[in-house]
Amino acid sequence: MTVHSVLDLSTLVLVSCTSGIPEQCAPYLADDFTFVGPFGKGTTAGMHTFMDYFSRMAPFITKLDLSFGCPVLVFQNGETSVVFIGSASGERHLTVSPRATLVWSTSTPEKPQLVHMHFSIPPVEKRSNSFIPINSLLDSADTRAPEYASLIYIRDIGGVSHAVHPGAVVYLEAAHQYVDVHLPRETFRTRSSLSAMLDRLPATFVRVHRSFAINAKLVTSMSSSKITMSNGEQIYVPVKRRTAVRQQLREAMEVNPYNDAPAAHAQATLEPRTSEATSSANQL
Repeated sequence: MTVHSVLDLSTLVLVSCTSGIPEQCAPYLADDFTFVGPFGKGTTAGMHTFMDYFSRMAPFITKLDLSFGCPVLVFQNGETSVVFIGSASGERHLTVSPRATLVWSTSTPEKPQLVHMHFSIPPVEKRSNSFIPINSLLDSADTRAPEYASLIYIRDIGGVSHAVHPGAVVYLEAAHQYVDVHLPRETFRTRSSLSAMLDRLPATFVRVHRSFAINAKLVTSMSSSKITMSNGEQIYVPVKRRTAVRQQLREAMEVNPYNDAPAAHAQATLEPRTSEATSSANQL
């Protein structure tokens, strides 16, 4: 692992959170991940809680003119790396000056995991020659959270209800009268049809054939016959479906299910630093 990979991942996480597409962070969050979000009152734990929080906050955060500076490595040893990201310098971005500290576990060098993130936004934003309280901007934001931005509850065949953020679902796999729900670190089976499950999920999911539906936001690459997902799984695409699937993936990648702002901005922002993660969009 190089220092630059942790710095790049830190930028990816923050841009994803502030662009309303927190599902892009899922592959990098540790099992014991905790965070303090902007406007939050304390430390919160869990990947699904993280995604639910930032999808609900999207109508607020996207109203602000956030501009992050370059990530700086402030601490590193054999198992931990700490990255700090402050506001951008220069006259072009004299607006909101957010701050973020991200703590990474690097005990497995090839797969760093985010253990903790503290992200804060100051109470005042500078616009033109005056300062505007952040509260006034937030009051004007559309705070209505889309229904599909919330956690959904899926009961498995053992009767256990799983609280799942839609963006954390990597793909769905139909098995007769059941559907296997594949998350970044676990899989469980529910009694349902694939069509019924897709009715509960946003338009970022694409049905590649009768047995599989994938989250377009978590596609890392696509060859002539297979799609590789963020958890490393590969999904086969039938020959007759390949052209249609490519088109559907292009459209789904542009969908931002959390607010009216297009997701293309975040994708373009991340592209220079995450060529592997965004190569799928260019290959489709």
